[in-house]
Amino acid sequence: MRGNRTLPAPPQTSVLRGVVVAIAVLQSTVLGLLARRGSWLSDDLDFLVQGGRGFAPAELLTPVNDHIAPGLRLVYAIFAEVAPLNHGFTIGWRVLMQALAITLMGLLLQRILGSNWWVVIGTIFYAITPLSMPSFMSLSSGVNNLSAHVFGLLLLHATIDWHDGHRRRAVAYGPLSLLISVACWEKSALILVTAVALALYLRTDPLRDWLRGWWRYAAALTVPIIAFGILYLTHGSPSSGRLPGAGKLLELTARGFGVPLSALVGGPWTWAGTGQSMSVATPPVAAFALGGLVAIVLLATAWRRGRRALLLWASVAVYVLVTVLLVSYGRFRGFGSIFTVHYHYWSDVSIPLALAVVLSLRTVQLRLAVVPVACLVVGVVVSDAGFAREWGNNPAKAYFATVTAELDRAGPNVNLWDTPMPPSIATALMADIRLSPVLRMARIPFQLQAPTSEPLLVDDTGHLRQSQLAVWSRGAPTSQANSFCNLLVRGTDPVTVPLVPTQPGVATAAWFVKAAYFSNRENTVAIELLDADGNVAALPAADWPAGAGNLYFGPSPRITATQLRLRSSDPATNLCVENLEIGIPS
Repeated sequence: MRGNRTLPAPPQTSVLRGVVVAIAVLQSTVLGLLARRGSWLSDDLDFLVQGGRGFAPAELLTPVNDHIAPGLRLVYAIFAEVAPLNHGFTIGWRVLMQALAITLMGLLLQRILGSNWWVVIGTIFYAITPLSMPSFMSLSSGVNNLSAHVFGLLLLHATIDWHDGHRRRAVAYGPLSLLISVACWEKSALILVTAVALALYLRTDPLRDWLRGWWRYAAALTVPIIAFGILYLTHGSPSSGRLPGAGKLLELTARGFGVPLSALVGGPWTWAGTGQSMSVATPPVAAFALGGLVAIVLLATAWRRGRRALLLWASVAVYVLVTVLLVSYGRFRGFGSIFTVHYHYWSDVSIPLALAVVLSLRTVQLRLAVVPVACLVVGVVVSDAGFAREWGNNPAKAYFATVTAELDRAGPNVNLWDTPMPPSIATALMADIRLSPVLRMARIPFQLQAPTSEPLLVDDTGHLRQSQLAVWSRGAPTSQANSFCNLLVRGTDPVTVPLVPTQPGVATAAWFVKAAYFSNRENTVAIELLDADGNVAALPAADWPAGAGNLYFGPSPRITATQLRLRSSDPATNLCVENLEIGIPS
């Protein structure tokens, strides 16, 4: 484990560490430059808005989809507090985390192999593998997975510390690293399988003595798992999943094993030309075939030269099997088999895979690795270049640059409709597709549907332009004795108004309401839209200032509106509504 006579003269420890750090800095910088081609994705905007609500435990424990990730919530809260809507700042964070992960992997290999040039090969393989590159590009995936890499590798370092007799140090940071890792990404608990494989690989005592020496460390590592399990059970919102049929599950498992196989030859190589910024891998059959051949060679080498390396290959297999089962159960009904080519779920398999590859080859002459490593680098360059082309197809960068510039020119009193972001940016997966929460999080001053002026519209390119409400229906005057006022709201009695369509056909939409009114006092009155079946879409209550003017409401939840209801909880309410228009800003 501490050297190899068939290799060139071993490097000095300081030189080896310098090379590892150089690889970490170079590769993370290259990925950072590639990441600048892209921008925010819908998950990022959702999480930034959530992060803008602060650091209170209730906010950090708000579920992410159907799982708990307080570590992710914390990082986004920091982004929102320190540099809101600054994509470059997030790239700097990712570069730092990636460089730290690569350095930790290189130092881990050095602790296992000693001063050996295979440390450099293993560090390069881990650094450049396309398994983790897409997760670096996507910020939400990066917050999950880069944290899982860093703290998972710290756990492996703690495992070596325990083996080397530094047991207090191992217990001091090993369980904590595991807790932080699972707090960012629950599935990162799979690093425990690699930790067990590594501990068995390092074993020098008979198995019974080994178990006697390691049970305290194992007990210490169960504490964060139990703690996080309690947190999940008390604050999580797990979805009711279901595994696909046996035949489909077998197919998904085969696809899952294709992920590390193609990575052995720098795959995917190609990506689906979807026109979207989140690329989907489409590895060719050749990548699977060549990866399979490389895997056979590596496994045969491990069998002949150091069978304990097979323990690390077993950890890769366990990782794939558990990932397929977990993601199939929770995501197959929603996304089908696409998760097998969505590398958000596969990033941290690069840790056991890199260890398995290097520990299988550690006794092989280094000159035999020159051509395979060169071929690997070519495959990675092709894969990364293809990904970069797709990654650049993100309109969010130009959109938000234009929005912020336009609002800066317009000044803090600019009045905006509360409209959604463009469909290319705000997908159906977002909890709130409106632009206004993002602008508030970014602390950009503006007014929202204020009565002071007709609101402006932020169009799909991010420019401000004059707008008016495209009217789809109007409120019909009620039959009442007061001829001075079309629609009088007094006290707490709700007033329901039929809507008269102005367009052919009836539409379902998120509606806006323009209300012309006058009153001798300020009133607080809410608006509700109703459909023919009595379903209600409530708009937030608003203060109607004394005097005469217009108020703007919306957007409502989607509804086919046939009636409008005005409601107040103040017995002193006295409001005259002259005109009600329902439509969409255009």
